[in-house]
Amino acid sequence: MPNPPETMPNAPETMSETTQDTALGERLATQIRTAGPMGVDSFMAACLGDASDGYYQHNDPFGVAGDFITAPEISGLFGEMCGLYLAHMFELAGQPGDAVIVELGPGRGTLMRDMRSVWQTLMPVLASRPVHLVETSPALRRAQAAVIAADGTAPNAPGAPEIKWHDDVASLPEVPLFGIANEFFDALAVAQCVWRGSAAEGGWHHRLVGLRGDDFSFVDGPALSTAELADYAAALLPEPADGDIAEICAAGDQVIDTLARRISRHGGAMLIVDYGRNGNAGDSLQAVADHRPVDVFHQPGTADLSHWVDFAALSRSAVAHGCRLIGPVPQGRFLMRIGLAQRAEQAGSHGEAEERRSLLAAVDRLTSPAQMGEVFKVALLVPQGTGKPPGFESEAASPAMKESGPELGIGSNEGPRGNRGNGGA
Repeated sequence: MPNPPETMPNAPETMSETTQDTALGERLATQIRTAGPMGVDSFMAACLGDASDGYYQHNDPFGVAGDFITAPEISGLFGEMCGLYLAHMFELAGQPGDAVIVELGPGRGTLMRDMRSVWQTLMPVLASRPVHLVETSPALRRAQAAVIAADGTAPNAPGAPEIKWHDDVASLPEVPLFGIANEFFDALAVAQCVWRGSAAEGGWHHRLVGLRGDDFSFVDGPALSTAELADYAAALLPEPADGDIAEICAAGDQVIDTLARRISRHGGAMLIVDYGRNGNAGDSLQAVADHRPVDVFHQPGTADLSHWVDFAALSRSAVAHGCRLIGPVPQGRFLMRIGLAQRAEQAGSHGEAEERRSLLAAVDRLTSPAQMGEVFKVALLVPQGTGKPPGFESEAASPAMKESGPELGIGSNEGPRGNRGNGGA
């Protein structure tokens, strides 16, 4: 996803893009003319995931030649640190023999490749575990297979770990899950609500995508029902003004629901890295193409759409299903506290001057508040417990990572299984 701005984008009420710009745009316009305006979430889901013309179905959007650059593409150090962290969580859980590795939205496979490289050296038992990738794009699945094979163990070759692709998290196995979702939740379709009227006499309405002439445009829809107001209450602004917008990501809640059910039953730990806030971001929907911002109706199917993640909403879903979401904390603080600076110094100690400069530049981009260090956040999904793992504590800690598994709650909540603890201490 694109590196987000320090503040939320303000989408205009009308857009200049015409519905004839792309085949997908024309089909969506025809649908609106026939059936009426559609939800923002439906429009976003079609632009990204339409089976014929969706953005992720045919594009490799990553890197300089794509539309944006993600943390794993900036430096292998990011994957190394995430891999080390998950290895520590796996060790604290007692190295459960039935555990699997999971990545949601694996991009090109760069992050998984870098994590597996660390595991092959420091924890071969983790490198041998089956890998489950949640990815719907045929183009990206092919890229992932090629990149992960570059570590010398081709997917599903004799002696190599099993690699399986899933269309969604519902088909993930009922076993301990250890994994990561890097810039995954921001691409899940988000609905929007808009407040109309005064704070005393107004009301929340669905915000929809309609047409004004041949142009896509945001339009007001029906008022939220009593049931919807109750369901969305925690995400809606307490004192809204006319035009205020709230975002609801039901798809994100459903993903956390599924992961939390498995992790609460069987144990595990999932890192979640994304840009967002610990609360509703308002109107955060944005689009990017060729490394530059464009408006959200730009040539449907050719631009990446994303939104700021509401970590508070994810946390509520986690708690409702027997887990907790630790964090979020700024990505820069997390990476520095788990030893990124020391690892970069070690990696550059025997390199040429140019290599050292590149490493320092990568660390700055990943951790500086002016780059990715502040707007990107890190959270950890684990079963209920009381401990704070490294990177999330209130005081800076060394990379030694001394917390015990039962305190962190990374073992099963269903009684002892191996040495993973009960998750309730």
